[in-house]
Amino acid sequence: MVAQTDARRDAHSDGRFVVGWRAVAPYRPLMALMLVSSTASFAALGVLSLFAREELGASDTMVTANFVVIALASMVVMLATGHLSDGGGVRRVIIPASLAWLGVGYVLLASVRSYPAMLAVGVVFFCAVGVPNAQLMAYARDLVERRDDPATSTSVIAMMRIVLSIGSFTGFGIGGLGLAHLGARSLFQVVAVACLACLALSWYLLREGHAVAAAAPHPVTDENTDDRDGVPTRTAGGRRLLLTLAVVMVLFSSGRIMLLSQLPILMRVSLHTPLELTGFALALPPLCELVLMPAMAFAALRWGRGRVFLVGGAASVGYYGGLVVVTTPGQLMLLQVVYAVFGAATIMVGIDLAQRLMLGRAGAATSIYLSHENLATVNGSLVATASVAALGHQVGFLVPATLCLVALALATWTFAQHPEAFDLRAGHRAAGAND
Repeated sequence: MVAQTDARRDAHSDGRFVVGWRAVAPYRPLMALMLVSSTASFAALGVLSLFAREELGASDTMVTANFVVIALASMVVMLATGHLSDGGGVRRVIIPASLAWLGVGYVLLASVRSYPAMLAVGVVFFCAVGVPNAQLMAYARDLVERRDDPATSTSVIAMMRIVLSIGSFTGFGIGGLGLAHLGARSLFQVVAVACLACLALSWYLLREGHAVAAAAPHPVTDENTDDRDGVPTRTAGGRRLLLTLAVVMVLFSSGRIMLLSQLPILMRVSLHTPLELTGFALALPPLCELVLMPAMAFAALRWGRGRVFLVGGAASVGYYGGLVVVTTPGQLMLLQVVYAVFGAATIMVGIDLAQRLMLGRAGAATSIYLSHENLATVNGSLVATASVAALGHQVGFLVPATLCLVALALATWTFAQHPEAFDLRAGHRAAGAND
């Protein structure tokens, strides 16, 4: 069955865990598609605020409201498409359709002349911005479950998350260059062309993969079990556990908005950091994630996904708590590396855990899990506003640190109640997995 082959792939026949680039070679075309689509999305995202302020006359509050409203609409669309995508062949339609929808949206965005028009285009079209990547990860899971190869869902997702991080770097860089040399409207048109190119590429790749993934996913029933390491785990109630995992991630991620808005201020006002070092500090966590994600994937397969997830959660508590008392730029750089551990461990492993909780429903599981980012955007805006107003730009980080501590306690308690479902391996089980 699916779970048995998944367990077999976690522990390779020679006792070594396979996480390398060679093991995920069959999935490189999907990664290439994700790289291009994510680069296009981040290129547009990087200039959207300036476009709204400088060309449409939007205030800071209006810009924030735009992101919040789109985040709420995206959550609804993500959940709806995730629910529908697990039907036979539907995922292969949703991926190109969402890319085409985004392409049309960017064309319209390039022509808007007022803030209400931009908001309307955003709600109608950019509510689908997270759909392609979520469905590509679910499609990769489909292929893993049906191929008899050494790759595991954890290693494939780790590599796809690395590609997503690279896409964010590339996209922000292209966005800045495009804004300087082309202008925002021309850049949006270029992004629209990139989306149409992704549409053509996705149509080809998904048609080629039809022979592998044509069979309908196995429905999740009370009889499905995950026989990992000889310990059966019933997947009934997996949706409830997944919702708990999503709530945990909302709490873990609610400090991100405050981090983006207040960390540069903290570095300049309190730490007197040069501007060049400020930019490097913001770029350091994603850079470290490129190295840490394969390492965390290896650790997840070796010692259990649940343990790695909790390590990442503990890193987030230490990070935000450290920001409250940091006094030198050097200490801050060390904290940025700690924050990279959170992203590489908790966010990446969480996707794999979500898909395991709803066997045969990778689309719904991935969409439910990733919807935490939208809720965290809304909640994080409120947290940032209240924390800074009440405590200031440094001590205010105590609020997200407290939220992360609550999330870590909730995750630890839930994982302990359902150790098999969250792959929280005991010492003797981890050792047995190598035999």
